[in-house]
Amino acid sequence: MGAVHARERDFRGRRLRAAFLLMLLAVGCVCTAACTPGSTTAASGPGFSDAQAELIETLGSPTSFQIAYAPSDDIDVDGATSLRRTEVWYYLEHEQQISFIDGVPVAVQGWEFMPEAPTDYPAFSPADFHISMMLTDVEAILGETAEEIVIDPELAETDDVHVYATTSAIFTIERGALTYMQTIGVEQ
Repeated sequence: MGAVHARERDFRGRRLRAAFLLMLLAVGCVCTAACTPGSTTAASGPGFSDAQAELIETLGSPTSFQIAYAPSDDIDVDGATSLRRTEVWYYLEHEQQISFIDGVPVAVQGWEFMPEAPTDYPAFSPADFHISMMLTDVEAILGETAEEIVIDPELAETDDVHVYATTSAIFTIERGALTYMQTIGVEQ
């Protein structure tokens, strides 16, 4: 009987720590919402910010995720628009999704798991994927060959934008660079 109570206490303790961390992230999101998020991790390379590392330490790696590189509102010194790395991490067991911009948490939302969605996602890390990757780099990490999905032939030809799918991810390569990656909702 004591072992059962110890397991329940341990489980409650882990859930309490997870809830506390999610609350801290939510408060941090409110505090940083009015300002432009600063980058604690280079948007062009792999790695985790301190907030992301703490979340992984508490909740583990996300079950699945989305990564997109989007233009920022800022203009560089040379007049070019820089890109921001946006991420959404999904924790199925906690029914939470956490959004980041350049490693800074900007939103924590409840997420209702859809029973028809797959639950056996491969164990990939968002840190493994970054904008400087080409098709062969992504395929090497995924461990499988991607099939191109031609949504708009003119866009693919004119703008060099290609969408690919594997059994574990959907991703976009634009002008030879990874600009979007999704592991959530991929049918296996």
